[in-house]
Formats: sequence, structure tokens, C-alpha cells
Amino acid sequence: MASLLRSILSIFSGKVAGILIGLAFTPILVRVISQAQYGLYASILAGFSIVTLLSKGGLFDATRKMVAEHTDDPTEVSSVISTSLFLSVVYGVVATGVVLLSLWLNIVPDRYTPYVWILTGAILFTNVFGIVKGTFYGLQQESVGEVLNIVRRLVYTAGGLLLAYIGYDVLGVFSAYALSFLLLSISGAVVLTRYSSFGFPRWGDVSTYGREIASFGGYQLIGGLSAMLLYRTDILLVEFFKSGTFTALYQSAITPAEMIWFVPSAIQLAFLQHTASLWGSGEIEEINENIQTGVKYSVLSLTLFGVGLFVLAEPFLTAYFGPDYVGATTTLQVLIVGTFFFGITRVVVPVFQATGWVRHTELITFGALVLNILLNTLLIPRYGIIGAGIGTGVSYVAIFAGNVALWSYSPFDFVPLRWAAKLAITQGVFAILFLGFVRLVDLSPWLSLLVFPPLGLGLFLGINVTAGYIPTQPARPYLKIVTEYLS
Repeated sequence: MASLLRSILSIFSGKVAGILIGLAFTPILVRVISQAQYGLYASILAGFSIVTLLSKGGLFDATRKMVAEHTDDPTEVSSVISTSLFLSVVYGVVATGVVLLSLWLNIVPDRYTPYVWILTGAILFTNVFGIVKGTFYGLQQESVGEVLNIVRRLVYTAGGLLLAYIGYDVLGVFSAYALSFLLLSISGAVVLTRYSSFGFPRWGDVSTYGREIASFGGYQLIGGLSAMLLYRTDILLVEFFKSGTFTALYQSAITPAEMIWFVPSAIQLAFLQHTASLWGSGEIEEINENIQTGVKYSVLSLTLFGVGLFVLAEPFLTAYFGPDYVGATTTLQVLIVGTFFFGITRVVVPVFQATGWVRHTELITFGALVLNILLNTLLIPRYGIIGAGIGTGVSYVAIFAGNVALWSYSPFDFVPLRWAAKLAITQGVFAILFLGFVRLVDLSPWLSLLVFPPLGLGLFLGINVTAGYIPTQPARPYLKIVTEYLS
């Protein structure tokens, strides 16, 4: 449990740093480039995210799982790393060739061509960076992987904003994006040599570990691709049916909606390698305990950030993106509801994937993707970005329902129904009280964001500490020091 907690905290710290960087990057970017350019940026990034996900072949998850299973033998770890790097290079070269062929055949629309040329150079390096980061996760040195990712994001953010400001616009942003992966993949590989030796793989290593790595990665790719399309298909469909301005509005809604699941995301990234280790040792009860703890803290964090953003959606969009983006308020609120359920699901899915249920989870995600495409195709032409939000939100809820059904067939225990009901009622009380309080007091957007979040946090802590969901024991020594100092 101590090792798991350390991993979660390392990943959580990285997620918080990433969110803070994003919080600084986005409002500056939307003021440096036009709304139409921001819509272009969102659609290109959505498409390229799908390309890079395909090129990675699920090797990030496969590497961290395989490394975690062989940490007792440094020689095997080295062989796994070498094999994963070899596969990532092969995948990257193939993906780069396919994109170049698409450009040569004029499959890519002319308006996207300059940006695709820049991003194509980053494909190979995104693959290598993923293997380096996955290796650190498997070695339970998640803090090192997160530091590398934070530095990469800083290079991308600072470089992108600078180039956009001096006149290169979206092309400059993507140039910095590609450069960040080039620099940090090379630097990360150098840092990794201090933790594990690796080199060019022998044929014996590839034949021993290659098939298992590629197979697990392939299943992860199916689910990862389905999930990525689930996040990005709506953006592409809004661009197709509407225009760049509507795409920018939808991007302004989905970006903060996805931020609220950063705690479940941190738990998800830590659970896979730790669950794989516990499953190999037959410690099912500890896995059950981890699931219940993960669900509790996921619900708490999703309630705090989700309710806060739901209630303050309009002032947040006004202050963060600007008055031109207030039209995305209802869409953001719809997405938050779906994101809440999907965030809970993210805690349970890695447990299934690490214990032989990976195909089932990927099938559920794929089914939700099909539902998402169908709903978005039907709703976007008629209802615009609100229709996109409804389609995506319903798909998120479908993933939650599917994994709950899978949970009932798995060897793992459900969280107690009475425990879950009490937790849900407690969070509902907070949501109702906070919503009522904000509705009663009329403040300007900036003043709302300064006054209501601290009050909401105090109300949330008071309710959940009283209900026993947030322990006070870790804070007691510090409270004692403060009390003694004040007295």
C-alpha cells in the first residue's frame, strides 16, 4: 500500500503540474491566435493524437506491465526495454511512412498539409518517449517519468507561445510540440541508462518478449484508440458539420471537462503495474481494498471539481477563455455529468486489464465509441455543440454501465452497496448546498471565481470530514503546531 500510495502521489503531482501548465497555456494561446485558428489547432491536434496513438501500438502500457512483472531480474528488465524500444521504432517508421504516403497522394486536405509535415517528424520520438516513460512506471520510479513529461510540456508551452506571438501562429505551436518530443525522448533515454542497462535487442529477446509485448499492446491499442476517438471524434465531427468557430467553442468546453478527472487518471496509471504484481502473488483481498479506496477518492475529487466547475461554468469560461466562449456553457455542464461517471470507471478498468480481462474492457470501450459516433452524427447537425456534448456524455455513462456489468462477473468484490449509497448521498448534499448558495449570491465572473471556490472547498471539507470520508489524522500534528503557535 505504501508503494502504491507513493506511485499515485508521484503521478498525481505530475498531473497537477500538467494542469497548471495547461491553465497558463490555453488562455494565453486563445488571445494570441484568433478563434478560427484555435478551432484549426484543436482539429489538427485531435487528428494527430489519433495518428500517434496508432503508431505507439499500446507499447506504453505493455512496457510498464512487463517491466513490473520482471523487476526481480535486471537482465530480463533490460531485455524487455530493448524489445519495446525496437518495436516502438518499427511502429514509428511504419506510421511515418503511411503519413508521408498520404501527403504524396493528396489524401490530406491542403489546409492541413503544412502542419502535418511538421508533426510527422515527431511520430518516432513520441514513440521513444512513451517507452522511456513506461519503463520508469514499471520500475515504480513514476516521479522520474513525470518530471520528464513536465519538462517536455514546459518546452512545448513556452516555445509554442513564443513562436505564435512572433507571428508563426498555429504552425509555430506545432513546431514547438514536435521539438519537445525530440529533445525529451533523447534526454529521457540518457537518464534511463542510470536505472537500467539496455541496448540493441538480440533476436532471442525479441522472440521471447516481443510477442507478449505486442499482443498486450495490441489489445490496449484497441481500447486506447476507441477511448481516443471517443474523446476526439466529436471535435472532428463538429469541424465537419459546422465550422472552426464552433470547433473552438466545443474545445473550450471539453478541455476543462476532462481536467476534472485528473485524480482518477493518476490512480489509473498507478493501478495497472501494482495490480499486476498483486495478482501474480494471489493477493486478491488487497486488490479489493485498493479498488474501494480508489473509488472513494475518485468520487470525492470528481465531486469537488465537477460540482464546482458545473456551478461556475459561465464565469469560468468568461474569465478563462473570454466572453466569446460563453456559448459553450451548457455543453460544458452536459460533459461534466458524463465525465463524472467516466472518471469513476478509470479506477476499475486497469484492475481488469492487469488480471486477464483486457479484451472485455476494450470491447466495452469500442461499443461506446460506436454509440458516440452514431449519436454525434445524429445530434450535431441539429443541435450543434450541445448535441456533441450529449452524445459524448451518454457514451461515457455507457462505459461506466458496461464496466459495472463486467465487475459483477470478475473475481473482485463490489464496493458495499450501503457504503456507496452513503458516499453518494453525502456528495449530493454538498452539491445541493453549494449550488443553492451560488444561485442566491449574484457576483461578477471574476469575483465569483475568487469568492465561491474557497467557500465551496470549506463546505466540501466540512461535510466529508464530518461524514468520515476525509481522515484528519495526518493533519493533526500540523494543526497542533499551529494551535501552539497561535496560543
